[in-house]
Amino acid sequence: PHRWVNPEFHGWWCGRGFSINVDVASGKLMQLEVFLRHFYASYHPYYNDNQPLIHPQPAGIAVTDSALRFVGWHAITILRVTLDPNSVMRVYFYNPNNDSGQNWGDDIQVSTSGNSERFGEASLPFEEFASRLYIFHYDPLEPGQFALVKSEELQRVIDRIHRSWGASRLPELND
Repeated sequence: PHRWVNPEFHGWWCGRGFSINVDVASGKLMQLEVFLRHFYASYHPYYNDNQPLIHPQPAGIAVTDSALRFVGWHAITILRVTLDPNSVMRVYFYNPNNDSGQNWGDDIQVSTSGNSERFGEASLPFEEFASRLYIFHYDPLEPGQFALVKSEELQRVIDRIHRSWGASRLPELND
């Protein structure tokens, strides 16, 4: 649906691959570790052979409030991923609603200045951003290195998802 809500985010520059971690029919989380491993391998410079993002890429985040309650799905654009002045890997993104300086709970505070943000950018450390991501585009010709992504790092992200927007979306044990 983001293609119709924010058509200016989508064009020839978008990665042809598409990944989602929520089953549209049930609203339940699906293949979370695979989804996150794919995101890391596609976007994190340590796992994608240090390939910079050439063109902005549309993505979807699950917005939460400061009490970790799910607020809604939101379209943003990933602009770049790089180390900040403190050597923290950050995702820099554009939020079209201009409400980027938010507290999303679980000590996740969206930054709009002080971490090398450019005009109009917001940013989060990579793990924190990944914990709110539910849709992203990628280049299927640049798969990155899935196997190098550390399970411990992914588990920290999964734990954040389970504590927040994913708490009511856990799949049934028999699924």
